[in-house]
Amino acid sequence: MDIDLVYLWVDGNDPIWQAKKKAFEKGTSQIAEEALVEARFVDNDELKYSLRSVEMYAPWVRHIFIVTDGQVPSWLNLNNSRISIVAHSEIMPKEALPTFSSPAIEWCIDNIPGLSEYFLYANDDTFIGGKVTPDFFFDEAGRPIVRLKKWTSSKRNISLYLKTVAKAQMLAKQNFGKFIKYIPHHNIDAYRRSDFKVCKEIFAKEVAETVNRHVRSEDDLQRVIVGYYVLAKAGGRLKKMGRYNKPMPLFDRIKDALQGKYHYDARNISIRATTDFHYIMSRYNPTLFCLNDNEKTSNMDRQRARDFLEDLFPKKSSFEI
Repeated sequence: MDIDLVYLWVDGNDPIWQAKKKAFEKGTSQIAEEALVEARFVDNDELKYSLRSVEMYAPWVRHIFIVTDGQVPSWLNLNNSRISIVAHSEIMPKEALPTFSSPAIEWCIDNIPGLSEYFLYANDDTFIGGKVTPDFFFDEAGRPIVRLKKWTSSKRNISLYLKTVAKAQMLAKQNFGKFIKYIPHHNIDAYRRSDFKVCKEIFAKEVAETVNRHVRSEDDLQRVIVGYYVLAKAGGRLKKMGRYNKPMPLFDRIKDALQGKYHYDARNISIRATTDFHYIMSRYNPTLFCLNDNEKTSNMDRQRARDFLEDLFPKKSSFEI
C-alpha cells in the first residue's frame, strides 16, 4: 500500500503574501473576525520539525506534497525526490484565488497530480511523536482509521470552526441516516482519495460554495464529512479519542482503558499550556501530537514551542538544505 502525506503551509511573514492579503481585505467586507486572525498564518518553522518527525518515525511515507500559495520554505531541499511543492493554482479553480481559507484548499487536495489513493493529511503544527506503522492509519482491509473526539453542539457561542462541524454532522444525518456525535481531534488524518471524490459528488453544491469563498465562513463544509461518510457506510473504523489535554485522574484513565471507551495515542496540546511540554510528552507518550495556537498566542509562546521542538527533533532531515 502506497501512502502519501499532504501538508497545507503558508508563510504569513512573507511581505508579498501580506500585501496580497491586505489588498484582498481592503476590497471586501463582512469577513468574520476569526477568519483572518494572525495565528492562522504565522510561520514558526513547525513544518521543518514536522518533517523531521516524519523521517524519524514514518520513513515508509512514499511522497510528501506541500500545498502553498506558490511559496517555498527557504530551508526546503527541492532536490529531494520524495517532496513536491503544489501551488494553489495547480489544484483550485481560477475564480477561487487568491484563497485564505484552509477549508477551501482542503476540498481540492484530491486534485493533486500523482497523489496516491491512500494518503495522510496534516497541518504544519502536527507531529509524529513515536515510531508508527501504516496500520496506525489504515486497517488490514485498507479502511481509514478515523480519530474523533466526543462533542455536543448544544453549547452556545461556539466558534466559527465548530459551526462548520455542526453543519457537517447535520448533513451526514440527512444524507447517510446516521448522526455521529464525534468531531475532529485536530491531528494527522487518514483518507482515501476515492472517498473524497464521492463526497464531492454528493455535496457538490456545498463544496463549490466552500471552495469559492476566499476566507473561511461558518457556512463552509468541513472535511470531517468524509470521515462521517466512511463511518456511515462501514468504509472506515472509528477510534474515539479522549478529550482531555490536561492530566486526567488516574481512576478515570483506568476506567476508560478497561471499558475501551477512549484512546490517548494522539494529543492536542495548546501552545499556551503552562505545563512543561516535555512533561506532557513523557506522561502521555502520544504517537501523534499537535501544538495548537490561537489569537492569544504570544511570540514568547512560539519561541518556547520552537525550543521544545528543537529539543525533540534536533537532527536535520533530508528534506532540508
